[in-house]
Amino acid sequence: MVSSELVENLQIENYDVIIIDPEITNCEKELFDAKVQAPGLLAGNRFMHYCIAMGCQRT
Repeated sequence: MVSSELVENLQIENYDVIIIDPEITNCEKELFDAKVQAPGLLAGNRFMHYCIAMGCQRT
């Protein structure tokens, strides 16, 4: 099932996804700088980077 918004306006959806990628990187940097041990969160961030890269390729 695909959202009608995604079907109707791929460029806007692609832009939205690209905009969030640096925020995920900032989150990782802040965790590292604060010496927070959160392997689950870091793994989730890596997965989101992967999903964003895949989404950009698809759209």
